[in-house]
Amino acid sequence: MGQIISFVRKRLLGRFFKSTERCLSRQSEEISDDLEDPNEEYTLLFSTPELLDPDSDSDGGKDSSFRFHQNVGTTCIDIVEENRQDPAACVLEERQLAGAPERWIRHYCSSQRMLLVGEGDFSFSVCLARAFGSATNMVATSLDSRGFLFRNYKKAMVNIHELRSRGCMVLHGIDATDMANHCYLGAIRFDRIIYNFPHAGFCSDEPGESQKRRHQLLISLFFKNAKEMINENGEIHVTHKSNGFFLDWNLQGLAAAVGLRLKQEVAFNFTDFPGYRTKYGFGGDRNFYCHPSKTYKFGLFTTISP
Repeated sequence: MGQIISFVRKRLLGRFFKSTERCLSRQSEEISDDLEDPNEEYTLLFSTPELLDPDSDSDGGKDSSFRFHQNVGTTCIDIVEENRQDPAACVLEERQLAGAPERWIRHYCSSQRMLLVGEGDFSFSVCLARAFGSATNMVATSLDSRGFLFRNYKKAMVNIHELRSRGCMVLHGIDATDMANHCYLGAIRFDRIIYNFPHAGFCSDEPGESQKRRHQLLISLFFKNAKEMINENGEIHVTHKSNGFFLDWNLQGLAAAVGLRLKQEVAFNFTDFPGYRTKYGFGGDRNFYCHPSKTYKFGLFTTISP
């Protein structure tokens, strides 16, 4: 009887390990295909920075269909292969040198732990990194895959290389509406979370009210996630156009609905950030007109002790 039980155990364990091996092999092949297929079509659910101005004569909206994004599982591969880091080091390290002087650019400081969301060609992140002289305090993310960026933004790869050389963690496939559940980012508490010109996509034949609701859903879900990722005194910055259709998004109301308060709003001038380029989403490598715009700063409500 003991020999029979031993034989059955060996057969069951053998099947289990073979099944696991096949599963891992399929996953590896799928990731490899995502990275290597140059003809893969990438589409967006929630766009990286894009602002299609109704008054603009740009041709950036030629493809008017609103399609879904195919997230590519490259995050861990990027960290291991590109940054040459141990995956266990993905939680942001305290790498600022003791006693190093703070450096500022506008309302951003080298001592602040920052998360940048929805980057286009990563030119805003590079601007901050150059001002700080280092990017060890930054995590810069995009919804787009690395392959999409390579094909659609001519300076994206150069910018990403510079960020990594300055110590920045760069992640792709990061959804602003679900980032609090990310395996690495969800473990970090940031001083600043920055989202410049969020946009949920464009469809020319969609009624204006329906478009507004899609944009509001993006912002609302972003606020909900970002709230869980800032420290007690942290701030969430959204830079947004401040006229016409864009005012109707009601950022302050959306923030209040998830427990955030507006602390300050300041005029935004992209010339304050040398090298920053306001790129269209969906792969448009042209710059959009961002005037007038404001940076809205949100924070947690102050808790009053009894």
